[in-house]
Amino acid sequence: MVDKIKVENLSCYYNKKCVLGSLSISVIQNEILAIIGPANSGKTTFLRTLNRMNDLNLTYSHRGEIYLDNNSIFDMNRENLRKRVGMLFAMPTPLPMTIYENVVYAPKHLGLISKKFEQDVLVEQALRDASLWNEVKDRLKSSAMKISGGQQQRLCIARILAINPEVILFDEPCSGLDPISTTKVEELMIELKRKYTIVLVTNNVKQASRVSDRTAFFLMGKIIEIDTTDKLFVSPKEKQTEDYITGRFG
Repeated sequence: MVDKIKVENLSCYYNKKCVLGSLSISVIQNEILAIIGPANSGKTTFLRTLNRMNDLNLTYSHRGEIYLDNNSIFDMNRENLRKRVGMLFAMPTPLPMTIYENVVYAPKHLGLISKKFEQDVLVEQALRDASLWNEVKDRLKSSAMKISGGQQQRLCIARILAINPEVILFDEPCSGLDPISTTKVEELMIELKRKYTIVLVTNNVKQASRVSDRTAFFLMGKIIEIDTTDKLFVSPKEKQTEDYITGRFG
């Protein structure tokens, strides 16, 4: 097993208040690592640090190191890092343009494609990989705002896939979706791990148990326990973990 991401002694602060303390964790290549825990556990802060989204917050600071393929992410150009580490947010955020234009927007902006036939090939492949092509192939010139919420979320996944990342960060990707759309996104995550490394933050412990290979339980800015998902959900080592996954708190 190869570590795709390695986090060493990471501490994160907002206005000098510590929200993550001395966290060390690795993400294995082509796994789905789920991060669970109650609100204010530092889950989203951790996720947003992995592609330096927190750099945009002037109150944020950190100590420690994060390596992507043994290279410090803090030494990388942020745009280059985000080509390699894409992020999907809780609510679908399609651009106010056509489905086609949504998919090609970032690759065109980054200079990855220019010719029309390249764009056509990319759009079809990204939408197929996002399990959306058959649903929208006849309305690529329609507004992305007119498709359902679940389809919008898969379109946002297609937008990420279009830049050919190595890691995808999912931040509560199904929080606003109905059960059928949630199932489609979960099935898609399992399919995508063949090619990508995935870190999933979810408040839905059942979702973590369904899709992840390993699960980490965060509580008040600390990792309480991390193990294979089967082991953690069947026989957790820590009482706090058991209490959380059985619904006794959180």
